[in-house]
Amino acid sequence: MKHPLLAILAIGMLSACAGISAPGSAKSETPQQGLATTGQRMSQVQSVKFDLAGTVTLTLPQPLVDQLHAQGGSQASLLSSTTTINLKITGAAQRPDQLQAMVTAKIGGVTITTEVVAVGGTLYYKDPMTSKWVVLKRGDVGAQGNGKVKLSYQTILDTAQSVTEVGDPTTLNGVSVEHYRLVPDLVKLFAQVSADHQAKNPQAAAIIQEALKNVILTVDVLTGVDDHLIHRLSYDADVTVDLNQVAAAFPHDIQQSLTLAPGSVAHLAAHAVIDLHDFNAKLKIQAPTVGA
Repeated sequence: MKHPLLAILAIGMLSACAGISAPGSAKSETPQQGLATTGQRMSQVQSVKFDLAGTVTLTLPQPLVDQLHAQGGSQASLLSSTTTINLKITGAAQRPDQLQAMVTAKIGGVTITTEVVAVGGTLYYKDPMTSKWVVLKRGDVGAQGNGKVKLSYQTILDTAQSVTEVGDPTTLNGVSVEHYRLVPDLVKLFAQVSADHQAKNPQAAAIIQEALKNVILTVDVLTGVDDHLIHRLSYDADVTVDLNQVAAAFPHDIQQSLTLAPGSVAHLAAHAVIDLHDFNAKLKIQAPTVGA
């Protein structure tokens, strides 16, 4: 599942690793051991509902924005040198491969609302312009998944820069929770998950590896003292990217269509809070009728 769900999938992968199972004041486990325990508990959850609220601010060089406006039409007009997107997602997920969500994004004075549904590897979304369901990504029938990069909670835990406890136990929505902070090592993580996977585009992989050095990501986790489940995740990301470096990974015709001054950079700052609730609730997620 790609495009609108990439962020959700990334959240899901980190969610599986970012908990702790310490039972109160007398702790016999290290945070890393507790994280592994919570990962096991989360792997047993069959369904969950979630609410996400986030803000993304993207800063681009004005000359690049002007070029995008000239080439991109009405959609590009939403961009400015500093563009802020306020995002709200409410939905539910169910094993093994079902998800439904209502997505609202506010960009400047424009509000875009859509729905997404994923079933059996196929991703559907409701076109905001026509209010009709379309297929965004179709599942690969008969695909064996060989060669795909696999990301697990244990891999994230094993490569993390640090896992620390923040403050004393507190209460969230009536549940006693503990607060932990995870700082992933994205460079090491990328190297680990791609070690046995030959990249189709080695140049792009090298650029990603280099760009990850300029990403600062912090994950705060509120996990239940009694149920050892993740009740809240909070993400803060700060990314600075050399645009000339990124452009080198695109086809030559795209590179030719844009002119970037030396030293052109893009900066992205993001904050998201995801509340998880109604664990193992009975859900009925079905594929929508395309075109309806």
